[in-house]
Amino acid sequence: MFRRHHHEEQDSWLKELFQSRRAGAEFMLPWTIDTYVTTVAALKQTFSPAELKTVVDAHEGVSIDTSHLRVAHLLLQVMDRCDRDGIHTRHGSEPRALEGKCRQLDDAKAAVLILWASAFWCGKNTSAQAMEKYIAVK
Repeated sequence: MFRRHHHEEQDSWLKELFQSRRAGAEFMLPWTIDTYVTTVAALKQTFSPAELKTVVDAHEGVSIDTSHLRVAHLLLQVMDRCDRDGIHTRHGSEPRALEGKCRQLDDAKAAVLILWASAFWCGKNTSAQAMEKYIAVK
């Protein structure tokens, strides 16, 4: 869920640059989807399956705010869940190696990783088998 104030800023921005909010959204949507898909594919090459499962697991039940779409928040969320709940042991990942890879991301890539990890929990099937398919490199 995103903050209402941020949506109002986006609406104003779209209306200023384009003839309408809809025209702006139609212009931006294909680029946004392409960027997201390309970035997810690159992230799946960077992180191991165990690390991806740990990141997804760390985002179960997380409510997304635009201020969270940063490397710092990714590190906080994932490392806290590893330290507090030991989720990395469930998936066989090494927290310090995972932390190092997260630190190498810029905020844009971290935002995509957070959104991708959180999106898994919005699906109808969140079983271990569904997670295997979700993290698979295509």
